[in-house]
Amino acid sequence: MKTALSISALLVSAVFLTPAVAQIPNQETFICRYTGGTVGPQVICGNSASSSNGHAERVVDRILKPIGLMRNFKVMECSNTDNCFATVVKGQRFIIYDAAFMQGIEEETETDWSAISIMAHEIGHHLQGHTIDGRGGQPQKEIEADRFSGFVLHQLGASLDEATVAVKMLGDEHATSTHPAKPARLEAIRKGWLEAEAMYPKTRSAVKTPAVLAPKTIATNTRPTQPSRPIEMPAANTTRTTVGCVSGDCEDGSGVFVYPTRERYVGEFEEGDKHGEGTEYYADGKVKYKGNFRDNLRTDYGIYYYRNGDKYAGWFQNNVPNGKGTYHFADGGRLVANFKNGQPIPGGVFYNSDGTKASD
Repeated sequence: MKTALSISALLVSAVFLTPAVAQIPNQETFICRYTGGTVGPQVICGNSASSSNGHAERVVDRILKPIGLMRNFKVMECSNTDNCFATVVKGQRFIIYDAAFMQGIEEETETDWSAISIMAHEIGHHLQGHTIDGRGGQPQKEIEADRFSGFVLHQLGASLDEATVAVKMLGDEHATSTHPAKPARLEAIRKGWLEAEAMYPKTRSAVKTPAVLAPKTIATNTRPTQPSRPIEMPAANTTRTTVGCVSGDCEDGSGVFVYPTRERYVGEFEEGDKHGEGTEYYADGKVKYKGNFRDNLRTDYGIYYYRNGDKYAGWFQNNVPNGKGTYHFADGGRLVANFKNGQPIPGGVFYNSDGTKASD
């Protein structure tokens, strides 16, 4: 569904607190220009900064809403910057953008998603602490912000192509000291978008290799006893603020990765994907899946724990049950069967909670 956010509306106002000239204090001040390059010793707004009518805040809050976080920065329009970037000035976090630049991006790409993705990228820098760690610009920070942008754009309704259109047009083919090359940035956005698609499927036909699709519960008309209770989705854990790789090696090794939804993965990685043995956790800390992964997909043997108390133990392929397995119902009953594409093949055997065999 096309987002209702209009970039022209996004750019009509911004909120700011301080004077027209903001000094950049030292070399380690974080300033992420979306297109790379450097910023001069001053960010000069003069009288070009628009008075706020609150719309910019509402647009930014709309970007933040899907991940349950609050805005912790100010947004300022500066007409002479010819870019969009995140920075910290005198202890205050800002996202600074040039309205004409952003409008030009929208017109050239013929979609407002390009400008929205740029804003989401810059928001990602602030939310992941990139602007306050004192280490300045780094390629890994750009990768994490791009991945965040892909996740958020999915949640706002953008397709994968729409989520990557800005980087396709503006990204540099060659890596720099602060920014990765365009292919790496596109891959980061793709991963973020697929992570969101896996957790909250909307356009599954557009996804060739989803990352973490949840297998469906067994249809209630396939078992002779009472159906399971509806699944209750957990509320996001708002006490944990760190997202991304929080420990270990999340590229080629073992590590811990926390998603913007506050779900997390603990286990082995290869080229940034889940690969090997690992465990997925729901946002409330309960185990979601424990088993094997291959290229970000649940593969081979594993155990999936549903939110309603059901459990599947058996073989997986492409994230869902495929092969021999046992589906344990929350009330103690179980189904032993062969599964295909997440559903049992006729001929399985039901057992009641007392262990007696039930009719098919």
